[in-house]
Formats: sequence, structure tokens, C-alpha cells
Amino acid sequence: MAIITITRGQHSGGEEVAQAIADKIGARCVSLEVLREAARKYGVSEAKVEGALEKSPTFWERMTESRHIYVAYVQATLAEWAKDDNLVYHGNAGQELLRDVPHVLKVRLMYPLEARIQTIMQKLKYTREQAARYVDQIDDERTKRTRDLYNVDWRDSRRYDVTFNIDRLTSQHVIDIILGLVKQPEFTLTEAKAGAFNDFLIKTRVYALLAASLVGWLSRITITVHDGVVKLEGVLTSSENVVDEMVAEVLRLEGVKGVDNQIVVGLVTQEWNI
Repeated sequence: MAIITITRGQHSGGEEVAQAIADKIGARCVSLEVLREAARKYGVSEAKVEGALEKSPTFWERMTESRHIYVAYVQATLAEWAKDDNLVYHGNAGQELLRDVPHVLKVRLMYPLEARIQTIMQKLKYTREQAARYVDQIDDERTKRTRDLYNVDWRDSRRYDVTFNIDRLTSQHVIDIILGLVKQPEFTLTEAKAGAFNDFLIKTRVYALLAASLVGWLSRITITVHDGVVKLEGVLTSSENVVDEMVAEVLRLEGVKGVDNQIVVGLVTQEWNI
């Protein structure tokens, strides 16, 4: 059993690799299904969830940080699906959404540009020039979106455990190597890693709970979890009663054993990220 994230370019064919690996290890293979489940679970529009993770942010979204609400919902949903240690995720930004899972294997597949262009020409009936422009456009949007949401460059090899150049390796070679890697100690579940994952799962639940009510201010709050105890730190321009109610809601979340509330109620100056 394993948790694997696979990052691939759009129209690259990487979904076939993901599905083949999932079939071999008996894991659940998911992509956009996570976004749809997050929308259903938290009662928000699928279009808004998909837009937050799949499109470049609007000017208003950059000012209000509203898109982070949907990222929180998706991360919490993905964490719930990963808790059985039996998941292959080949959707958006898996290497960031599950970065704090200690035994996750983060894979990047790099497909030849010409192969992607040819695929788009066939699927979308584009000319070669149109297909080439389209690849540039979607990759540029992905770069901007990932930097905006996670403050990282998704093309940075340090974000992954292993990167494969499909121009030099066949898909079957890649599948075989990944199946070997997930058997290594670094990517297998232990008691200590299970405890760390449980804390990560609780943290995503807390983050999803607070995201909507603290939109624009969530970046000022630090959430840490250790052995099921949630520590909240930061400064909020709220009343003590509101903070107490927030703490009570956190305490009702599954798995939470206690809350160490270090939030200070006071005046702060709002900073706009434009």
C-alpha cells in the first residue's frame, strides 16, 4: 500500500501511468474527482473549486485570498482519501497538497513537448501552431497559479522525490521503477509515520474549518498539531467570544484531543498581496 502523487503536463498521457500503478498496487486512482467531492462535502460550487485550483487568480482573488478557502477544502478532502494509505493522485499540485505526509512518494513525469503538441492536435483538432501556443498558455497559467497558491515553482525538481524524462524511458519502465520505489522504507508506513499523518489530517480539518471564517486573515494564524493537540497562534481583530467559539468548533472536530489557544485579540494592519 502507498500514497503517490504524480505531476504531469496536461495532455501528456500521464493518467495512463497513474492508473496502471494504481491497478498494480490495488490503490484508488483520482484526479478531478477530489475537487468534485470537496465541493459536495463543503457545499460550494464545483466551478469555484475547480477555478481556484485550475485557473490563474483574478485581481480580486489575489486581494482577498478567497481562493485559499477552496484549496483548504480540497486538501482536507484529499487527506481523508489518503488516510487508508492506498491512493494514487494525479491531479493538481499533489506534491504541495500532501507535502507534509512523511511517506508520500512525489513523482513528476516530463513528456516531450512534441508529443504533447501532437496529442493536442489530435484531441482538439488544432493546427500545430495553435497546439504549440496552447501548451505554452496552459503551462504558463500553471506556473502562475502554483506560485500564487503555494509560493513555489512546480517545475523545481526539489519539489519531487523522483522525476522521469519520458523521452528516454518508456511508460512501462517508469511504472516498474515506481512500483519498486514504493516498497522502500522511505515510502512505507510505520507507526511513527502514521502518527505524523494523523496530525496532518487533523491540521487539514482545522484549516478547512477556519478558512471560510478567516478569509483574508488565515495567513496570520499558525496551526500546528502534535499528538492530536491543536495549537493556534496569531493575532485577530475579533472579540474574545468569537475566538472562544472558534476554539469550541475546533474541539468538536474528529481526532482533536485538545486546543492550545495562543491567539491574541488586537489591532493589526491588513496587508494586500497584489
